[in-house]
Parts: sequence; structure tokens; C-alpha cells
Amino acid sequence: MAKQIIPTSYDRQTVLLLPLIFLALFLLLFYANTGWVFQVSMALIFLFAIASSLSLIPFQIMKDEKALVLKRIAGTIILKIEDIEKIEVVEFSDLRRKIGINGLFGYYGYYDLAGFGQVKLMAKAKKELILIQSAKHEPIVVSVDDVVGLEVLLFDDLVSFSTE
Repeated sequence: MAKQIIPTSYDRQTVLLLPLIFLALFLLLFYANTGWVFQVSMALIFLFAIASSLSLIPFQIMKDEKALVLKRIAGTIILKIEDIEKIEVVEFSDLRRKIGINGLFGYYGYYDLAGFGQVKLMAKAKKELILIQSAKHEPIVVSVDDVVGLEVLLFDDLVSFSTE
């Protein structure tokens, strides 16, 4: 069986807003005459936030015959198919942040999922969120572009898949 890829791209709103916000911030700092040290500091903070988001959040999910692989710059997470106990669609409104980032650059950190408990959220958007519960890893919530495609791809290998 060949490797199959499940896309996890940023939502269109984020892609369109990032350059506009960066431009607005740059223009604000330029016209405010705040001095080059402050301008450079703000630009570095903004670029650090973008780099952190891009490195911590999976950019691709691959499935082969043995594992589900969450590829990210900060390290690949490998979940063996036989260890996956449940995959379930969750709503962002059911998540409450404990510690982490939440907003324009993505969603990363530890959150409480209503009726479940603590999960690690690594999502680029708050739509199409999937909870992956594994016997050997902490529960992970990621965003995918196509929940139905993921269901078709994983249905034969998993014990249960719920779209509640």
C-alpha cells in the first residue's frame, strides 16, 4: 500500500489576513515614528510567532499500512494504526485553553475537551477538528481539510470512528 496524504492547509481567512496584518503593523510603526529599535523588535516578535506556528503545527498527515504520521518541522509524530483507539470529529467550541496559543497563527497547546479531558491541540484552523486517541500517545486534536476523506482513508483500519 502506498502512502496516502491527508491535507492540513491553513484556512483561506488566515492566508488572506496574514499579509494584511503584517502590512498594517508595518505602516503603523512607520507612521508612528517610534524609532527603528521598536520597529525591528515588533517585526521580530511577529516573525517569531509565524515561525513557531509553522514549526509546531502539522503541515501534512500521511497514512501507510502501519502508521499515521503527523509531519511537522519541530518533529514528526508517528501513531501506529494498531494503537489508535478512536478518531472523532470535535467542535472548537468544546475546547477550553489551559496553556497555549489561540488565534491568527493557529491553535497549539493543551486544552480541555468537554466530556473528555485534556488534549494536545495542533491545528491550523478551528474547523474540521479531529481527535485522535491512541494507547501510547496523549490525545491529539488536529485540523484536516476533508473529514470525510479522512474517514474513508482510515475506516478499515480503526476500531471506531465517530462523527458526533
